[in-house]
Amino acid sequence: MKADNLSFLEFIGAGKRTFYIPVYQRNYDWKRMQCITLFRDIESIAVDENRNSHFLGTLVYVEGESTANFRQFIVIDGQQRLTSIMLLLKAILDSTLIEELKIEIKESYLTNRFSPEALRIKLKPMKSDSCNFQKLINDQIDDMEESQILLNYNLFMDLIRESFLSPEQIYQGIQKLEIVYIQLTKEKENPQLIFESLNSTGLDLTQADLIRNYLLMGQAYDCQERLYNSYWIKLENLLPDAMISDYIRDYLTLKTGMIPNKDSVYNNFKEYYLRLDNYDAEGFLDELTTYGEYYSWFKYCNSPDEEVNGRLSQLQRLKSTTVYPFLLNIFEDCYMYHNIDMQMVCKTLDVILSYVMRRLLCEMPTNALNKVFASMVKDIEQYKDKELCERVAAVLAGKKGKVVFPNDNLVRDKLSLRDSYKFPHIKYILEQVERKQGKEVVSFDELTIEHIMPQTLNAKWKIDLGKKAVEIHEKYVHCIGNLTVTGYNSEMSNDSFEEKKRLYQESNIYINKELSKIDTWNEVEIVKRSGWLIDEICSIWQCPDAIGVSENDVDTRSEFDIMDEVDVTGRTPCQIEICGGTIPVDSWRSFLKNICMQMYEYDAQIFRSLIRHKDFKGRSKRIINDTDDNMRVPKKIAEGIYLEMNLSANEALNYAKLVIDKYEGMENECSYKLKPIA
Repeated sequence: MKADNLSFLEFIGAGKRTFYIPVYQRNYDWKRMQCITLFRDIESIAVDENRNSHFLGTLVYVEGESTANFRQFIVIDGQQRLTSIMLLLKAILDSTLIEELKIEIKESYLTNRFSPEALRIKLKPMKSDSCNFQKLINDQIDDMEESQILLNYNLFMDLIRESFLSPEQIYQGIQKLEIVYIQLTKEKENPQLIFESLNSTGLDLTQADLIRNYLLMGQAYDCQERLYNSYWIKLENLLPDAMISDYIRDYLTLKTGMIPNKDSVYNNFKEYYLRLDNYDAEGFLDELTTYGEYYSWFKYCNSPDEEVNGRLSQLQRLKSTTVYPFLLNIFEDCYMYHNIDMQMVCKTLDVILSYVMRRLLCEMPTNALNKVFASMVKDIEQYKDKELCERVAAVLAGKKGKVVFPNDNLVRDKLSLRDSYKFPHIKYILEQVERKQGKEVVSFDELTIEHIMPQTLNAKWKIDLGKKAVEIHEKYVHCIGNLTVTGYNSEMSNDSFEEKKRLYQESNIYINKELSKIDTWNEVEIVKRSGWLIDEICSIWQCPDAIGVSENDVDTRSEFDIMDEVDVTGRTPCQIEICGGTIPVDSWRSFLKNICMQMYEYDAQIFRSLIRHKDFKGRSKRIINDTDDNMRVPKKIAEGIYLEMNLSANEALNYAKLVIDKYEGMENECSYKLKPIA
């Protein structure tokens, strides 16, 4: 490594050197306020006679190919400042009337005089910016496309025009700028590690940016260009920048079975990549691009098969992205290896859709599904003799507690009286019921949800509903049986049911035409229609027992979230996963002890509060106490904290749950594995 401080103009003007912005860097993206701040700083130092220098920042580079005619500097850090000063120099050149200054700026700092055309311009931005910058330097401004390069050049022109200083004085300010340059040698230093340390203070690099840099930075410049153009650009064309980090997170979840935190995707990627034996950067980028195409199908519902796209569209409407890691595996099996056909993909998606929809209907948490689909590839291995859709159904049917697959009874109980009007997917539900009738389905886009019995009762409705009108209204107004879709919601408003029936009769929507056959709208009819709709819903989004999964196929799992309801009598734990770490255990005593020790380490103050907490009073003696008196099998957790270990399997598990429950959010960070049933 070579480092020194130097005048900025001296650094860029010395010798015949060209500054390359490598493809793994971000495009030039300094915004208006950053440029204005830079300009005001230069104005202030230009007029301050007591200041001979101003520190601009650090510029880190690797020296690339060098010949007698030029030196290639590949900029690792500092490209935004470097490009901005180049734009300001060009603006000064175009603003000054002094010909000698024009020549000095152009031939010393913007171009390499007498160099070949390919090396003439000193700064070589990324490909997307390079053409615009070249046109700017060659005075072809009218041919430039809209870009940050053009916007900031024009901004600097305006700032110079409005400044209290002349262009020449602003140039004198630039002459006072100093940088610290750091030259790295690829053979001796690791540019990637230095880049990480420079960007560890919260700059706006995404996790995907860091991964791209890691894969490309260690390559020769020509190789960087080839890999970037062959793979990364394809990935960027498939997915917007903001989505690539999420995609790689799901890709890593599939490959490792662990879900990276959003701000730790890069670190998880490095751990995974360094363990690979049969992949180099190109092989990895090739696979990443292939999976990226599948991921874009999930997002845009544009796979090669329309039937598959219909299911993907439904997942989109349900906003169910937790399934994406497993879907990557399914689509690889179908479209790359041809192990399954498109019909099997559809059947498997139907099972997943049923699971997601039934849980939404029963108001169950969606965040609990992350781990379900993260481990699905591994979990279905126990059913190798079944078709893929049946394997997935068997795994999901075996889920308990907060990740249970709701059966028909649970759906009926929940949906009969829940406020379905506020359910965000109610229109989609009614649309699918309509489609099930096999009739020509009208577009639901312009339709709205209507209450058959209105939200506000008028005198006519109170008469029709009878003495219990208010009670019936409060109980059923928002239930699913009282809801339909219409394009005449405002016209219908509080009309009587007799008046609404005429519009229902004229409707080409089946579920409305059926309403026109009813004489009176009352509690009996609402309950009856609710039952019919719920039966239709259960038929559309089927329970596993309806697709051939028997009870013998389920509940052979060995992995559980800490809060799952599990009877562990006769079972032995083998592993705890907590806060991203793994702890081997061989008994329930060891299980409880390790949970307690981990939680004490996590927050000792919370754990000490458990000494007096009523939940740990126990039947005859405290389970957590500040003394081991009267404990049969005590374990010292820390100074002045003891744990009673003489507990049954289920007692140990339940006390572990109570400990975890006292730490907010920790229930989602802890799971455990049991030894498989022999």
